[in-house]
Amino acid sequence: MATSESNRIRLSGPISLTLIISCVAVSTMHNGIYMFCCLLTLFLLLFITWRSNRPGIITLCFVTQWTQVVTFVIWMNVYGVDINYLSKHGGTAVICSCIGLLVTASTITLGIKSLPVASWEQFNNQAKLINEKKLLFLYLYSTLFLGSLGLALGFNSGFSQILLTLSSVKWVFFLVLGYVSWINKKNRVLMIGIILFEFVSGFYSYFSSFKEVILYTIVFALTFIRNLSFKQFFYSMLAVVVLGFILLTWTSIKGEYRNFISNGKAQQVVEVSKTEAFGKIGTELSELTWEKYQVAINGFLYRLQYTLHMAYVMDRVPEMMPYEEGNLWWENISFVLKPRLFFPDKGTFDATSKTNKYTGLHFSGYSKGASFSIPYYVDGYIDFGYVGMFIPLILLGLYIVLIYRTFYMFKKLNLLIRFAFVNVVLYDFFSFEADGLYLFGRLTLLWIVFFFFSRFVFPRIQAWLYK
Repeated sequence: MATSESNRIRLSGPISLTLIISCVAVSTMHNGIYMFCCLLTLFLLLFITWRSNRPGIITLCFVTQWTQVVTFVIWMNVYGVDINYLSKHGGTAVICSCIGLLVTASTITLGIKSLPVASWEQFNNQAKLINEKKLLFLYLYSTLFLGSLGLALGFNSGFSQILLTLSSVKWVFFLVLGYVSWINKKNRVLMIGIILFEFVSGFYSYFSSFKEVILYTIVFALTFIRNLSFKQFFYSMLAVVVLGFILLTWTSIKGEYRNFISNGKAQQVVEVSKTEAFGKIGTELSELTWEKYQVAINGFLYRLQYTLHMAYVMDRVPEMMPYEEGNLWWENISFVLKPRLFFPDKGTFDATSKTNKYTGLHFSGYSKGASFSIPYYVDGYIDFGYVGMFIPLILLGLYIVLIYRTFYMFKKLNLLIRFAFVNVVLYDFFSFEADGLYLFGRLTLLWIVFFFFSRFVFPRIQAWLYK
Protein backbone atom coordinates (compact mmCIF):
# COMPACT_ATOMS: atom_id res chain seq x y z
CA MET A 1 0.00 0.00 0.00
CA ALA A 2 1.06 3.57 -0.61
CA THR A 3 -0.30 6.79 0.79
CA SER A 4 -1.62 8.90 -2.06
CA GLU A 5 -4.28 11.42 -3.04
CA SER A 6 -4.09 10.33 -6.68
CA ASN A 7 -7.16 8.16 -6.20
CA ARG A 8 -9.57 11.08 -6.53
CA ILE A 9 -12.47 10.37 -8.86
CA ARG A 10 -12.02 12.07 -12.23
CA LEU A 11 -15.04 13.45 -14.08
CA SER A 12 -15.33 13.58 -17.85
CA GLY A 13 -15.73 16.92 -19.64
CA PRO A 14 -19.43 16.42 -20.47
CA ILE A 15 -20.25 15.65 -16.84
CA SER A 16 -18.38 18.72 -15.59
CA LEU A 17 -20.27 20.87 -18.11
CA THR A 18 -23.58 19.28 -17.07
CA LEU A 19 -22.89 20.03 -13.43
CA ILE A 20 -22.05 23.67 -14.16
CA ILE A 21 -25.23 24.11 -16.19
CA SER A 22 -27.22 22.45 -13.39
CA CYS A 23 -25.86 24.91 -10.83
CA VAL A 24 -26.90 27.85 -13.01
CA ALA A 25 -30.30 26.32 -13.76
CA VAL A 26 -31.30 25.60 -10.16
CA SER A 27 -30.43 29.12 -9.06
CA THR A 28 -33.29 30.39 -11.23
CA MET A 29 -35.85 28.02 -9.68
CA HIS A 30 -38.25 28.76 -6.85
CA ASN A 31 -36.20 28.84 -3.62
CA GLY A 32 -33.24 28.88 -6.02
CA ILE A 33 -30.61 30.02 -3.54
CA TYR A 34 -31.33 27.00 -1.35
CA MET A 35 -31.32 24.60 -4.30
CA PHE A 36 -28.01 26.11 -5.39
CA CYS A 37 -26.53 25.71 -1.90
CA CYS A 38 -27.68 22.10 -1.77
CA LEU A 39 -26.29 21.27 -5.20
CA LEU A 40 -22.99 22.97 -4.40
CA THR A 41 -22.87 21.01 -1.15
CA LEU A 42 -23.31 17.74 -3.06
CA PHE A 43 -20.42 18.54 -5.41
CA LEU A 44 -18.19 19.44 -2.47
CA LEU A 45 -19.15 16.30 -0.55
CA LEU A 46 -18.24 14.10 -3.52
CA PHE A 47 -14.97 15.99 -3.99
CA ILE A 48 -14.11 15.68 -0.30
CA THR A 49 -15.08 12.06 0.38
CA TRP A 50 -15.07 10.00 -2.81
CA ARG A 51 -11.86 8.07 -3.49
CA SER A 52 -11.31 4.90 -5.49
CA ASN A 53 -9.89 1.86 -3.70
CA ARG A 54 -11.42 3.00 -0.43
CA PRO A 55 -14.50 1.65 1.43
CA GLY A 56 -17.44 3.43 -0.16
CA ILE A 57 -19.52 3.83 3.00
CA ILE A 58 -18.40 7.37 3.84
CA THR A 59 -19.43 8.77 0.46
CA LEU A 60 -22.74 6.90 0.52
CA CYS A 61 -23.58 8.13 4.03
CA PHE A 62 -23.09 11.77 3.12
CA VAL A 63 -24.97 11.47 -0.17
CA THR A 64 -27.98 9.86 1.54
CA GLN A 65 -27.97 12.47 4.30
CA TRP A 66 -27.69 15.23 1.70
CA THR A 67 -30.67 13.69 -0.13
CA GLN A 68 -32.77 14.10 2.99
CA VAL A 69 -31.77 17.75 3.28
CA VAL A 70 -32.43 18.67 -0.37
CA THR A 71 -35.75 16.83 -0.31
CA PHE A 72 -37.15 19.51 1.98
CA VAL A 73 -36.40 22.16 -0.66
CA ILE A 74 -37.89 19.95 -3.39
CA TRP A 75 -40.98 19.40 -1.24
CA MET A 76 -41.52 23.15 -0.90
CA ASN A 77 -40.96 23.62 -4.65
CA VAL A 78 -43.46 20.91 -5.57
CA TYR A 79 -46.16 22.91 -3.81
CA GLY A 80 -44.80 26.26 -4.99
CA VAL A 81 -44.36 27.75 -1.53
CA ASP A 82 -41.55 29.68 0.13
CA ILE A 83 -38.89 27.75 2.00
CA ASN A 84 -40.14 29.31 5.26
CA TYR A 85 -43.80 28.49 4.61
CA LEU A 86 -44.06 25.80 7.32
CA SER A 87 -41.45 27.25 9.65
CA LYS A 88 -39.74 30.61 9.86
CA HIS A 89 -36.43 28.75 10.19
CA GLY A 90 -36.89 26.47 7.16
CA GLY A 91 -34.16 28.14 5.10
CA THR A 92 -31.85 28.43 8.10
CA ALA A 93 -32.20 24.72 8.81
CA VAL A 94 -31.24 23.89 5.21
CA ILE A 95 -28.13 26.09 5.31
CA CYS A 96 -27.04 24.80 8.73
CA SER A 97 -27.53 21.22 7.55
CA CYS A 98 -25.39 21.79 4.45
CA ILE A 99 -22.61 23.39 6.50
CA GLY A 100 -22.81 20.59 9.05
CA LEU A 101 -22.46 17.92 6.36
CA LEU A 102 -19.37 19.65 4.98
CA VAL A 103 -17.81 20.11 8.43
CA THR A 104 -18.33 16.44 9.36
CA ALA A 105 -17.18 15.17 5.95
CA SER A 106 -14.02 17.30 6.09
CA THR A 107 -13.23 16.05 9.59
CA ILE A 108 -13.54 12.40 8.55
CA THR A 109 -11.61 12.82 5.30
CA LEU A 110 -8.72 14.58 7.04
CA GLY A 111 -8.72 11.89 9.72
CA ILE A 112 -8.30 9.02 7.25
CA LYS A 113 -6.21 10.86 4.66
CA SER A 114 -2.91 9.39 5.89
CA LEU A 115 -4.11 5.79 5.63
CA PRO A 116 -2.43 3.76 2.90
CA VAL A 117 -4.32 3.21 -0.35
CA ALA A 118 -4.45 -0.30 -1.80
CA SER A 119 -3.32 -0.89 -5.37
CA TRP A 120 -5.24 -3.02 -7.86
CA GLU A 121 -2.49 -5.62 -7.65
CA GLN A 122 -3.01 -5.89 -3.90
CA PHE A 123 -6.75 -6.34 -4.39
CA ASN A 124 -6.03 -9.16 -6.87
CA ASN A 125 -3.63 -10.90 -4.52
CA GLN A 126 -6.04 -10.68 -1.58
CA ALA A 127 -8.98 -11.96 -3.64
CA LYS A 128 -7.04 -15.01 -4.86
CA LEU A 129 -6.49 -16.17 -1.28
CA ILE A 130 -10.22 -16.69 -0.65
CA ASN A 131 -12.12 -19.84 -1.56
CA GLU A 132 -15.27 -18.55 -3.29
CA LYS A 133 -17.35 -21.67 -2.65
CA LYS A 134 -16.67 -21.54 1.08
CA LEU A 135 -17.42 -17.83 1.10
CA LEU A 136 -20.75 -18.43 -0.64
CA PHE A 137 -21.58 -21.08 1.97
CA LEU A 138 -20.88 -18.60 4.79
CA TYR A 139 -23.11 -16.00 3.20
CA LEU A 140 -25.99 -18.46 2.72
CA TYR A 141 -25.59 -19.94 6.20
CA SER A 142 -25.48 -16.54 7.91
CA THR A 143 -28.49 -15.35 5.89
CA LEU A 144 -30.64 -18.35 6.74
CA PHE A 145 -29.53 -18.82 10.33
CA LEU A 146 -29.47 -15.21 11.49
CA GLY A 147 -32.68 -14.39 9.63
CA SER A 148 -34.55 -17.28 11.22
CA LEU A 149 -33.10 -16.38 14.62
CA GLY A 150 -34.61 -12.92 14.36
CA LEU A 151 -38.00 -14.29 13.31
CA ALA A 152 -37.96 -16.85 16.12
CA LEU A 153 -37.10 -14.48 18.95
CA GLY A 154 -38.63 -11.33 17.49
CA PHE A 155 -36.79 -8.17 16.58
CA ASN A 156 -38.98 -6.31 19.05
CA SER A 157 -37.69 -8.40 21.92
CA GLY A 158 -35.23 -7.33 24.59
CA PHE A 159 -32.46 -8.81 22.46
CA SER A 160 -33.38 -6.71 19.43
CA GLN A 161 -30.18 -4.64 19.31
CA ILE A 162 -28.00 -7.71 19.71
CA LEU A 163 -29.96 -9.58 17.04
CA LEU A 164 -29.76 -6.60 14.70
CA THR A 165 -26.00 -6.45 15.20
CA LEU A 166 -25.49 -10.18 14.68
CA SER A 167 -27.67 -10.17 11.57
CA SER A 168 -25.38 -7.56 10.01
CA VAL A 169 -22.55 -10.15 9.87
CA LYS A 170 -24.10 -11.56 6.71
CA TRP A 171 -23.40 -8.25 4.96
CA VAL A 172 -19.70 -8.76 5.62
CA PHE A 173 -19.86 -11.99 3.62
CA PHE A 174 -22.07 -10.32 1.00
CA LEU A 175 -19.54 -7.52 0.44
CA VAL A 176 -16.51 -9.82 0.40
CA LEU A 177 -18.32 -12.08 -2.06
CA GLY A 178 -19.00 -9.06 -4.23
CA TYR A 179 -15.40 -7.88 -4.04
CA VAL A 180 -14.04 -11.31 -4.94
CA SER A 181 -16.53 -11.84 -7.79
CA TRP A 182 -15.70 -8.46 -9.30
CA ILE A 183 -11.94 -8.70 -8.94
CA ASN A 184 -11.70 -12.28 -10.20
CA LYS A 185 -14.29 -11.60 -12.95
CA LYS A 186 -16.18 -14.73 -11.96
CA ASN A 187 -19.66 -15.57 -10.65
CA ARG A 188 -21.04 -12.11 -11.46
CA VAL A 189 -24.35 -13.59 -12.61
CA LEU A 190 -24.59 -15.39 -9.27
CA MET A 191 -23.95 -12.10 -7.50
CA ILE A 192 -26.77 -10.44 -9.43
CA GLY A 193 -29.05 -13.32 -8.41
CA ILE A 194 -28.13 -12.80 -4.75
CA ILE A 195 -28.89 -9.08 -5.01
CA LEU A 196 -32.30 -9.80 -6.53
CA PHE A 197 -33.04 -12.38 -3.84
CA GLU A 198 -32.16 -9.95 -1.05
CA PHE A 199 -34.24 -7.24 -2.69
CA VAL A 200 -37.39 -9.35 -3.04
CA SER A 201 -37.11 -11.06 0.36
CA GLY A 202 -36.59 -7.67 1.99
CA PHE A 203 -40.27 -6.89 1.53
CA TYR A 204 -41.12 -9.54 4.14
CA SER A 205 -40.55 -7.19 7.06
CA TYR A 206 -42.37 -4.44 8.89
CA PHE A 207 -39.85 -1.94 7.57
CA SER A 208 -38.62 -1.70 3.99
CA SER A 209 -35.40 -3.67 4.50
CA PHE A 210 -35.14 -4.22 0.74
CA LYS A 211 -33.22 -0.94 0.73
CA GLU A 212 -30.29 -2.56 2.53
CA VAL A 213 -29.10 -4.63 -0.40
CA ILE A 214 -29.38 -1.61 -2.70
CA LEU A 215 -27.27 0.52 -0.37
CA TYR A 216 -24.66 -2.18 0.18
CA THR A 217 -24.43 -2.75 -3.58
CA ILE A 218 -23.78 0.97 -4.05
CA VAL A 219 -21.13 0.84 -1.32
CA PHE A 220 -19.45 -2.01 -3.17
CA ALA A 221 -19.58 -0.19 -6.52
CA LEU A 222 -18.17 3.09 -5.16
CA THR A 223 -14.94 1.31 -4.24
CA PHE A 224 -13.84 0.52 -7.77
CA ILE A 225 -14.92 3.58 -9.79
CA ARG A 226 -11.91 5.62 -10.92
CA ASN A 227 -13.25 7.69 -13.79
CA LEU A 228 -16.87 8.76 -14.09
CA SER A 229 -17.90 8.88 -17.74
CA PHE A 230 -21.07 10.47 -19.09
CA LYS A 231 -22.43 6.99 -19.85
CA GLN A 232 -21.93 5.90 -16.24
CA PHE A 233 -23.48 9.14 -15.06
CA PHE A 234 -26.51 8.61 -17.29
CA TYR A 235 -27.08 5.06 -16.07
CA SER A 236 -26.65 6.21 -12.48
CA MET A 237 -29.33 8.87 -12.92
CA LEU A 238 -31.59 6.28 -14.56
CA ALA A 239 -31.07 3.97 -11.58
CA VAL A 240 -31.95 6.83 -9.22
CA VAL A 241 -35.21 7.44 -11.11
CA VAL A 242 -36.12 3.74 -10.99
CA LEU A 243 -35.27 3.51 -7.30
CA GLY A 244 -37.28 6.65 -6.60
CA PHE A 245 -40.30 5.15 -8.37
CA ILE A 246 -39.96 1.94 -6.34
CA LEU A 247 -39.79 3.90 -3.08
CA LEU A 248 -42.78 6.00 -4.10
CA THR A 249 -44.75 2.86 -4.89
CA TRP A 250 -43.77 1.37 -1.55
CA THR A 251 -44.97 4.54 0.18
CA SER A 252 -48.30 4.16 -1.60
CA ILE A 253 -48.95 0.67 -0.25
CA LYS A 254 -46.93 0.33 2.96
CA GLY A 255 -49.64 1.65 5.29
CA GLU A 256 -52.12 -1.09 4.39
CA TYR A 257 -49.33 -3.64 4.06
CA ARG A 258 -47.92 -3.00 7.53
CA ASN A 259 -51.38 -3.12 9.06
CA PHE A 260 -51.94 -6.48 7.34
CA ILE A 261 -48.68 -8.19 8.31
CA SER A 262 -48.99 -7.04 11.95
CA ASN A 263 -52.62 -8.25 12.06
CA GLY A 264 -53.73 -4.74 12.97
CA LYS A 265 -51.67 -4.66 16.17
CA ALA A 266 -49.99 -1.33 15.29
CA GLN A 267 -46.69 -2.86 16.41
CA GLN A 268 -43.45 -3.48 14.55
CA VAL A 269 -44.05 -7.23 14.17
CA VAL A 270 -44.78 -9.74 11.39
CA GLU A 271 -47.72 -12.06 12.14
CA VAL A 272 -48.37 -13.61 8.71
CA SER A 273 -46.58 -16.03 6.41
CA LYS A 274 -44.39 -14.97 3.49
CA THR A 275 -47.02 -16.21 1.04
CA GLU A 276 -49.69 -14.06 2.65
CA ALA A 277 -47.37 -11.06 2.84
CA PHE A 278 -46.38 -11.20 -0.83
CA GLY A 279 -49.99 -11.84 -1.78
CA LYS A 280 -50.98 -8.64 0.00
CA ILE A 281 -48.30 -6.73 -1.89
CA GLY A 282 -49.68 -8.06 -5.17
CA THR A 283 -53.21 -7.05 -4.20
CA GLU A 284 -52.14 -3.54 -3.22
CA LEU A 285 -50.14 -3.08 -6.44
CA SER A 286 -53.11 -4.15 -8.56
CA GLU A 287 -55.29 -1.53 -6.85
CA LEU A 288 -52.87 1.37 -7.23
CA THR A 289 -54.27 4.47 -8.92
CA TRP A 290 -52.82 7.81 -9.95
CA GLU A 291 -54.74 9.41 -7.07
CA LYS A 292 -52.96 7.13 -4.59
CA TYR A 293 -49.62 8.09 -6.13
CA GLN A 294 -50.45 11.78 -5.72
CA VAL A 295 -51.23 11.26 -2.04
CA ALA A 296 -48.06 9.21 -1.67
CA ILE A 297 -45.85 11.93 -3.16
CA ASN A 298 -46.56 14.27 -0.26
CA GLY A 299 -46.05 11.49 2.29
CA PHE A 300 -42.89 10.31 0.55
CA LEU A 301 -41.30 13.76 0.46
CA TYR A 302 -42.27 14.46 4.06
CA ARG A 303 -40.91 11.17 5.42
CA LEU A 304 -37.72 11.35 3.37
CA GLN A 305 -36.81 14.82 4.60
CA TYR A 306 -36.22 15.58 8.27
CA THR A 307 -35.07 19.18 7.89
CA LEU A 308 -38.51 20.43 8.92
CA HIS A 309 -38.06 18.88 12.36
CA MET A 310 -34.82 20.81 12.70
CA ALA A 311 -36.60 24.01 11.69
CA TYR A 312 -39.37 23.42 14.26
CA VAL A 313 -36.75 22.99 16.96
CA MET A 314 -35.13 26.28 15.92
CA ASP A 315 -38.56 27.93 16.21
CA ARG A 316 -38.75 26.91 19.88
CA VAL A 317 -35.12 27.00 21.05
CA PRO A 318 -34.09 29.36 22.58
CA GLU A 319 -37.22 31.52 22.13
CA MET A 320 -39.49 29.18 24.11
CA MET A 321 -36.99 26.74 25.62
CA PRO A 322 -33.43 27.52 26.76
CA TYR A 323 -30.32 25.90 25.32
CA GLU A 324 -29.43 22.70 27.14
CA GLU A 325 -25.77 23.73 27.54
CA GLY A 326 -24.44 20.30 26.63
CA ASN A 327 -26.86 18.25 28.73
CA LEU A 328 -28.52 16.58 25.72
CA TRP A 329 -25.35 15.14 24.24
CA TRP A 330 -24.13 14.21 27.69
CA GLU A 331 -27.35 12.24 28.20
CA ASN A 332 -26.84 10.55 24.83
CA ILE A 333 -23.32 9.45 25.71
CA SER A 334 -23.95 8.52 29.34
CA PHE A 335 -27.05 6.48 28.42
CA VAL A 336 -25.03 4.41 25.96
CA LEU A 337 -22.06 3.95 28.31
CA LYS A 338 -24.22 2.73 31.20
CA PRO A 339 -24.89 -1.00 30.71
CA ARG A 340 -28.40 -1.93 31.82
CA LEU A 341 -26.87 -4.88 33.66
CA PHE A 342 -25.25 -2.47 36.13
CA PHE A 343 -27.80 0.36 35.79
CA PRO A 344 -31.22 -1.37 35.71
CA ASP A 345 -33.05 1.92 36.42
CA LYS A 346 -31.59 3.94 33.57
CA GLY A 347 -34.93 4.05 31.70
CA THR A 348 -35.78 3.32 28.08
CA PHE A 349 -34.93 5.13 24.87
CA ASP A 350 -37.87 6.88 23.20
CA ALA A 351 -36.92 9.09 20.26
CA THR A 352 -40.53 10.17 19.68
CA SER A 353 -41.03 11.73 23.11
CA LYS A 354 -37.82 13.71 22.66
CA THR A 355 -39.02 14.85 19.23
CA ASN A 356 -42.37 15.93 20.64
CA LYS A 357 -40.70 17.86 23.44
CA TYR A 358 -38.40 19.97 21.27
CA THR A 359 -40.56 20.38 18.15
CA GLY A 360 -43.89 20.96 19.91
CA LEU A 361 -45.50 18.28 17.71
CA HIS A 362 -47.51 15.29 18.91
CA PHE A 363 -46.36 12.11 17.16
CA SER A 364 -47.42 8.62 18.14
CA GLY A 365 -44.56 6.52 19.44
CA TYR A 366 -43.38 2.93 19.42
CA SER A 367 -46.57 1.67 21.09
CA LYS A 368 -48.42 2.64 17.89
CA GLY A 369 -45.88 0.99 15.61
CA ALA A 370 -44.12 4.23 14.70
CA SER A 371 -41.06 6.24 15.63
CA PHE A 372 -40.18 9.85 14.84
CA SER A 373 -36.86 11.45 15.63
CA ILE A 374 -35.01 14.71 15.26
CA PRO A 375 -31.71 14.58 13.33
CA TYR A 376 -28.56 14.05 15.39
CA TYR A 377 -27.42 17.48 14.13
CA VAL A 378 -30.22 19.07 16.13
CA ASP A 379 -28.93 17.80 19.47
CA GLY A 380 -25.91 20.05 19.02
CA TYR A 381 -28.11 23.04 18.25
CA ILE A 382 -30.32 22.40 21.29
CA ASP A 383 -27.19 22.24 23.41
CA PHE A 384 -25.06 25.07 22.00
CA GLY A 385 -26.90 27.12 19.37
CA TYR A 386 -25.92 28.04 15.81
CA VAL A 387 -22.13 28.12 16.21
CA GLY A 388 -21.55 25.61 18.98
CA MET A 389 -23.67 22.96 17.22
CA PHE A 390 -20.75 22.13 14.94
CA ILE A 391 -18.48 21.09 17.83
CA PRO A 392 -20.40 17.82 18.48
CA LEU A 393 -20.33 17.17 14.71
CA ILE A 394 -16.56 17.48 14.65
CA LEU A 395 -16.26 15.17 17.66
CA LEU A 396 -18.63 12.68 16.03
CA GLY A 397 -16.50 12.83 12.87
CA LEU A 398 -13.40 12.06 14.93
CA TYR A 399 -15.22 9.14 16.56
CA ILE A 400 -16.05 7.76 13.12
CA VAL A 401 -12.39 8.21 12.10
CA LEU A 402 -11.36 6.15 15.14
CA ILE A 403 -13.77 3.35 14.19
CA TYR A 404 -12.69 3.49 10.52
CA ARG A 405 -8.98 3.29 11.36
CA THR A 406 -9.52 0.48 13.89
CA PHE A 407 -10.68 -1.96 11.20
CA TYR A 408 -8.87 -0.56 8.17
CA MET A 409 -5.45 -1.07 9.78
CA PHE A 410 -6.12 -4.48 11.34
CA LYS A 411 -3.54 -6.24 9.18
CA LYS A 412 -4.20 -9.76 10.48
CA LEU A 413 -7.33 -9.84 8.35
CA ASN A 414 -7.61 -9.95 4.58
CA LEU A 415 -7.90 -6.49 3.02
CA LEU A 416 -11.32 -7.28 1.56
CA ILE A 417 -12.66 -8.40 4.95
CA ARG A 418 -11.34 -5.19 6.49
CA PHE A 419 -13.13 -3.13 3.84
CA ALA A 420 -16.33 -5.03 4.56
CA PHE A 421 -15.96 -4.42 8.31
CA VAL A 422 -15.57 -0.67 7.82
CA ASN A 423 -18.65 -0.56 5.58
CA VAL A 424 -20.87 -2.63 7.85
CA VAL A 425 -19.88 -0.98 11.14
CA LEU A 426 -20.46 2.54 9.76
CA TYR A 427 -23.63 1.65 7.84
CA ASP A 428 -25.98 3.18 10.43
CA PHE A 429 -24.43 6.60 9.80
CA PHE A 430 -26.34 6.91 6.52
CA SER A 431 -29.53 8.37 8.06
CA PHE A 432 -29.77 12.13 8.54
CA GLU A 433 -32.82 11.63 10.76
CA ALA A 434 -31.01 9.30 13.18
CA ASP A 435 -31.42 10.41 16.79
CA GLY A 436 -28.12 11.31 18.45
CA LEU A 437 -28.51 8.72 21.18
CA TYR A 438 -29.47 5.98 18.74
CA LEU A 439 -26.62 6.85 16.34
CA PHE A 440 -23.95 6.93 19.04
CA GLY A 441 -25.34 3.76 20.58
CA ARG A 442 -25.43 1.82 17.31
CA LEU A 443 -21.93 2.91 16.29
CA THR A 444 -20.56 1.99 19.71
CA LEU A 445 -22.28 -1.39 19.85
CA LEU A 446 -21.19 -2.31 16.32
CA TRP A 447 -17.63 -1.19 17.05
CA ILE A 448 -17.43 -3.35 20.18
CA VAL A 449 -19.05 -6.43 18.63
CA PHE A 450 -17.04 -6.31 15.41
CA PHE A 451 -13.83 -5.58 17.29
CA PHE A 452 -14.44 -8.84 19.13
CA PHE A 453 -15.16 -10.57 15.81
CA SER A 454 -12.01 -9.16 14.22
CA ARG A 455 -9.83 -10.38 17.07
CA PHE A 456 -11.26 -13.78 17.89
CA VAL A 457 -13.76 -15.00 15.28
CA PHE A 458 -12.78 -13.85 11.81
CA PRO A 459 -9.10 -14.90 12.01
CA ARG A 460 -10.39 -18.48 12.32
CA ILE A 461 -12.96 -17.96 9.56
CA GLN A 462 -10.24 -16.50 7.36
CA ALA A 463 -7.95 -19.46 8.00
CA TRP A 464 -10.76 -21.76 6.86
CA LEU A 465 -11.45 -19.64 3.77
CA TYR A 466 -7.78 -19.77 2.77
CA LYS A 467 -7.66 -23.58 2.65
